Amino acid sequence: MNKKEITYKTLRWGPCVIHYQVSEEFRNILLDEASKSNPSYGHRLAGHLEKEVKLDSSKCKKHFDEMFHIYDHALSNWTQKKVGIRYILSDLWCNFQKANEFNPPHDHGGALSFVIYLQVPKEIKEECLKHQEIKTSAGPGSISFMCGDTNKKFSLTQNSLFPEVGDCFVFPAFLEHWVYPFKSDVTRISVSGNIVDSLDLKYMSDKGITNAVEDIERDKK
Repeated sequence: MNKKEITYKTLRWGPCVIHYQVSEEFRNILLDEASKSNPSYGHRLAGHLEKEVKLDSSKCKKHFDEMFHIYDHALSNWTQKKVGIRYILSDLWCNFQKANEFNPPHDHGGALSFVIYLQVPKEIKEECLKHQEIKTSAGPGSISFMCGDTNKKFSLTQNSLFPEVGDCFVFPAFLEHWVYPFKSDVTRISVSGNIVDSLDLKYMSDKGITNAVEDIERDKK
């Protein structure tokens, strides 16, 4: 009996999330900015972290332009149509995550959000590897993304990864995500930010982009 070969294809579904490595130059600029005495930003964030500070993005324009270009290219491939959205960085801050600190499930305002990992102590990775030897859940220090009802069969609704130094994740701002705590007595440094697009620019006024972002976040509630 001859076997019949059947071809099939799967449908693209869900949010476009990209993962790539930033340049050493970009990482060093962000580390330098993070080392300065910056104003606290924790009052605007969801994280259970003692130290979260606002950063100046003026030295990073070409690197963020590259990020926007990469995401636009990925989104065009993902949706299978040319996108060409104009993106503007609206917020930039640094997270100094220490033992037992974490980010609970949350989302962001605006169009896109991102996280770049600048410093990942080896102790956290070792802790995560030990966890994975005996558990199937995401390990200490991992970042998780969730879209949709996790109880649905035949679906992938959650993706968890352990970040390495230089890793960058860019994702739609509505995508729920969280960061697991770790126990090692070290500090992991990451930079996060929010991005508005051409659709959000209708909120812009003479008051500046900070006020515009606040208006966007308020309207989304």
